[in-house]
Amino acid sequence: MKRYFIDTCVLKWLIERNKRVKKIADDMKYYQGDFAVSIEVIKEFANLLASKKLQMDVDERKLIKTLTELGIGICTFEKKHIKYIFDLPYFPQHTDPTDRNIIAHAIADKRTLISGDRNFSLYENAGLKFLEI
Repeated sequence: MKRYFIDTCVLKWLIERNKRVKKIADDMKYYQGDFAVSIEVIKEFANLLASKKLQMDVDERKLIKTLTELGIGICTFEKKHIKYIFDLPYFPQHTDPTDRNIIAHAIADKRTLISGDRNFSLYENAGLKFLEI
């Protein structure tokens, strides 16, 4: 079974039912994939809403309902993930600490990270399986 992590932008598009992620949404419904988000995605999403950088009518109940309907799990950080955060290479053009945590989490859990952020491809040599949409 394929294992995926969904990045924050993809989660937003799924909630909005954006056509950009229609195939992924269909795959979630019809195929045997294990789809999840890192707890870092949930925290980033909440912070973007609170700071008004993300303008959506979403609260925690709607978010949880959407995750449940789409069969998306939430993965938390554990001690085993710390090594991957420390081992992740540093790229001056991509310094976002939340993104780096999401990437390290995906590498550690051997999940393909689905994102619209092209900078994530920088980490493929570090073990990231990346699907850009």
